[in-house]
Amino acid sequence: MNERQRQLPRQRQASSGPARRPVPRQVQAARRTQQTRKNVSGNGKNDSSGLKFLGVMLVAALLLCGLIYTFFMEKDRLGSEEKQTSAEPLTVNVTFPEGRTVRQYGALLEGNGVCSAEDFYSEMRTTDFTAEYSFLPSNEILQQREYPLEGYLYPDTYSFYIGENPKSVIKRFLNNFSVRVSGEAVSYADSNGAGFKKTEMSFDRAVILASIIERESPDNSERDKISAVFWNRLEHPDVGGTGGKLQSDATHYYPYVVGDERPEGFSSEYDTYVIAGLPKGPICNPSVDSINAAVYPDKSCKAYFFFNDNSGNHYYAETYAQHKKNIQYCKDHGLA
Repeated sequence: MNERQRQLPRQRQASSGPARRPVPRQVQAARRTQQTRKNVSGNGKNDSSGLKFLGVMLVAALLLCGLIYTFFMEKDRLGSEEKQTSAEPLTVNVTFPEGRTVRQYGALLEGNGVCSAEDFYSEMRTTDFTAEYSFLPSNEILQQREYPLEGYLYPDTYSFYIGENPKSVIKRFLNNFSVRVSGEAVSYADSNGAGFKKTEMSFDRAVILASIIERESPDNSERDKISAVFWNRLEHPDVGGTGGKLQSDATHYYPYVVGDERPEGFSSEYDTYVIAGLPKGPICNPSVDSINAAVYPDKSCKAYFFFNDNSGNHYYAETYAQHKKNIQYCKDHGLA
């Protein structure tokens, strides 16, 4: 190897830069320990901040849930209270058919939870309704009757409150009566209208007669003739041998509807087979058709007797002899 070749490695070594001094092992270990502590310290700070953030968020979420729960619970409570205070009272519809008595009305009212029957009867016996309803007779007259307002509680379908005050119940019937029955009919009867020459007439007496007509026939087309039969007896008590007695089977048991209801030994003060003329009060609550028939009888009808067969047909007679023939005819033909 020549001198040039021996110098080449030295030149290469010189051209690579100044030589680095080796780092002692203890220094390297110290540096690594220091770096590790920095890393651990940095990670600890990050972890602590994250946990704090999660804790704050959890608390906030719990508070929000509590607020939401409280809001909806309060809303439900207020809504429930509002429903209780603003809800309409319970109501019930009750139908009172034509020709029913006050006793039957009381049973319907009590059975439907409107008011007790006894409270209903007591109210009409203790309260004077005549000042408010001019179509009623005097309270003195009404209080002499078995049930003071019998005849004036208009039959219809009504909507009542459950547990309604009996006075309010009665006024519903009377208000409807004032609407259904025309003022003309009231005035005509009270003025002792044409055709009532010998018999004292009033609207109250017309209602009494109407209640008997209502129970005698369900056929509205015949009611004005039946009214005429009764008025003929009232006007001419010496004709036909009736002595002015109406002799209506419907009056036998009042205030009871049928004989089976009456107490043993009971005798009705309203029985027109016993008393002459009209009874002291109505025997049921009639329809406006029966009231009009009582006020406006068929004046062309001269009969003093009538008979209804099983088919609802009516037979009129001016004499008792003809009346018996009509009855026998119906029996012979299976109609009675």
